[in-house]
Amino acid sequence: MWIYKYDDQFIYMPGEELNVNDNDVIPENYTEIPPPIESYIAKYDPRTRKWKETASQNYIDSLKVKPVPSDLELLKKQNALLSKQLTQLLAKQKGEASE
Repeated sequence: MWIYKYDDQFIYMPGEELNVNDNDVIPENYTEIPPPIESYIAKYDPRTRKWKETASQNYIDSLKVKPVPSDLELLKKQNALLSKQLTQLLAKQKGEASE
């Protein structure tokens, strides 16, 4: 059976799993209860023998990969920037012509 390690604050330590015989004594800071598959910072509660997610939503969001803008989105941004620059240049030129 697989057993799962947690540190002194009961946080899951990925990569520290051990495969032991069913009748072996489970070492300290290990449990046979698997952590949730989709967890970021799983914390074990030995009293309830359950894992819970402790990562904040901000932390989880910071790990998500931001999508790369499509070519069309990049062209739209470039077009908007060029339109703004052209408007500014025309306004400046118009201001200089009236002086």
